[in-house]
Amino acid sequence: MKQATLKRWGALARGTDKRYKLVRRELYIRLTYLRSLIRSRLTRKPATYVIGDSHVGLFLGQRPFRVHWLGPATAHNLKQAQSTLKANARLMRIIDTVVRDGDTVIMVFGEIDCRIHIYNQYMEHLTEVPMRDFIEATVANYAVVLDQLAARGIEFYVYSVMPAAREGNIYSVPNYPPPEARCAINRGFNESLRSLCEERGYRFIDVYSRIVDSDGFIRDEFTQDGVHASPEVMCFVRDELDRVDAGDG
Repeated sequence: MKQATLKRWGALARGTDKRYKLVRRELYIRLTYLRSLIRSRLTRKPATYVIGDSHVGLFLGQRPFRVHWLGPATAHNLKQAQSTLKANARLMRIIDTVVRDGDTVIMVFGEIDCRIHIYNQYMEHLTEVPMRDFIEATVANYAVVLDQLAARGIEFYVYSVMPAAREGNIYSVPNYPPPEARCAINRGFNESLRSLCEERGYRFIDVYSRIVDSDGFIRDEFTQDGVHASPEVMCFVRDELDRVDAGDG
């Protein structure tokens, strides 16, 4: 009886903690949007909006970037107008109401797909479909949104995904990829994304090649938690922006 009661209390606590985190995330996203909306109305100075998953954190506190985290959004589902995370709706709201002539956008999506979802899809199809097909399908979905931005006349950059992380399956997700698969997926995703950008004339920021080690993982000196880039990587981002703006690749 006591154990059953403890289990119920534990489940309740976990549920409450999850709801609390969701509320905090929602408040953060809304407040960030409102802050950018007000700034865009009060100043005519051009801004660069960094929009995406948790890897936008690298840009926090760095000028001239204004950061918008959309939660654990994926490149694969970003085109979906209706989704649990509402990532597409939130992205387009920023694009349509905050971004103005002269502003630029940096799109930061795809790492979650690489770390979790692509390999899971591969395994769910019993490895009968080449993993490359799932990578290409994810990039194709992402391209739908990039094409929408281009059609709106938005000046944007496409940020590469980080090299694979060495961390284990800390979230207990099904079909978590082994290390060699994670490295291959991240490398393949960046190759496909770069090719797409070159084909369509989109500006690609290649930070991946600057911080990947010989095995395909993110180099230890360039990560703060094994997954996300450390502040030292910002110098590479700025170099890439200068390179791309100069028309060199």
